[in-house]
Amino acid sequence: MPAHFIPEGLPKPRVWFHAVSVGEVTALGPLVKAFKMLRPSASVIVSTGTETGQDKARESISDVVDGFFYLPLDYPSFVNSVVTRIQPDLFVLMETELWPNLIHSIKSVGATIALANGRISDRSFPRYKRLRKFFSPTLESIDLFLMASERDGQRIAEMGALAERIQVTGNTKFDAALGQIPEEAEARMRDLLDVGDSAQVLVAGSTHPGEHEVVLDAYRALIKQFPDLLLILVPRHVEKTAQIMSAMRDLNMEPPFLRSSVEAGEKRNGRKVIIVDSTGELYQIFSLASVVFMGGSLVPKGGQNILEPAAWGKMVLFGPSTEDFRDARDVLVNAGAGIQVEGIEDLVQQIAGILSNPDGAQRLGKKGREEILRHVGSARKNAELLAEHLSTSQIV
Repeated sequence: MPAHFIPEGLPKPRVWFHAVSVGEVTALGPLVKAFKMLRPSASVIVSTGTETGQDKARESISDVVDGFFYLPLDYPSFVNSVVTRIQPDLFVLMETELWPNLIHSIKSVGATIALANGRISDRSFPRYKRLRKFFSPTLESIDLFLMASERDGQRIAEMGALAERIQVTGNTKFDAALGQIPEEAEARMRDLLDVGDSAQVLVAGSTHPGEHEVVLDAYRALIKQFPDLLLILVPRHVEKTAQIMSAMRDLNMEPPFLRSSVEAGEKRNGRKVIIVDSTGELYQIFSLASVVFMGGSLVPKGGQNILEPAAWGKMVLFGPSTEDFRDARDVLVNAGAGIQVEGIEDLVQQIAGILSNPDGAQRLGKKGREEILRHVGSARKNAELLAEHLSTSQIV
C-alpha cells in the first residue's frame, strides 16, 4: 500500500482520524475499532505524522480502515488540497494536536471536528495558556472535546474551549494496553531470545540517552547479588545501539547479544545482556520480564507507556518524568504495581527488592492489571459520542 493511499469515491459519511506518532496511534486503535462497530457503513481514513506511526496504524487497524496517508505540513496550500479530496464529514484529532490551518480548512467544508483522548501535558499547558489568543479561534472551531481526565478537561477550558463542549471520557490507552496481548507472545519470545522459563529478567524499555548508562550501571550492581540476571535493553531509538555498545565497552562489560543477529542464525550462547536493535517487539518482550524499568522518565521526556508492561501483570519502575502518563502512573502507584525511582541507587534497591520477593511482585503486578481493567471502556464512550455527533450533524 503506498504511503499516500486515499481511495477515490469513498461512500459517505467519511470519518478522518489523525494521530501523529506511535503513542497517539496506540490510543487510536481501540477507538477506531469501537467506532467501526457502531457505524460499519462509515468510510474511515487515518493520517499520521511519522513513519513509525504510519507503520503502527497499518499493522494494527488496517482491517477497519479504508485509507492511510501522511499528513502534510500545516500550510494552507498543502492541507486545503487534502481536505478538498477527502471532504470529511467528521474529523477527529487524537490527544492534543492543534493544527490551526488544517482545522480551519476542515471547518470550511462543514465537517464536525472532535478532539478525542484529549490530553494537555504539564510541559505544553503554560505555552498554550500564554498563546490563548492565538489558539482561541482554533478551539472555537472544535465541536467536541473528549478529555482523558478531569485535569485535562479543566486545562482545555482554561485555554478557551467552551465548557458545554467538554466531556471527560477517560484514556483509551487503558483499552489499548489490554486489547493487544497475543497468547503466543511469551513462548515465541522465549524461543527467539533463548530465555528459560525460570530466568530472572530485567527489561528496560524505551530508554533514552542518559538512561542507557544508568541501566547498565544498575545492572552491573545487581548481578553481584543476582549473578544469573538477564538484561533486555530496548532503546527508544534503535540507532542508539552503537552508543549503548560503546558504553558497555567503556564499562568493560562483555559484548551484548543483538536481536538482529537472530535473523542471521546467531545464538545467544550465554550472553546476559540483550539489546533489541529492532522495532515493534517491545510489547511482547514485556512478557519475559521479572521486573520492568520504563524509560523517558529519568530524563525529561514525559515518560513512555507504563500501561503496556502493567497489562502483562509486571511490576513497573519509572523515574520522576511521567507527565505524559500521569493518570496511568497514579493508578499503578496506588495499586503498588508502579514505583517511582529517583536515580541509580534507588533503582538498584527497588529492583533487588522485587527480584528477592517474586511472589509478592507477582501479586502486586496482578493487582495493577486488575486496576487497569477497571479503567477500560473509554474507547466505547468516545466512539458512542463521535457516532452521536455524526448522526446529529444530519449527514446520514
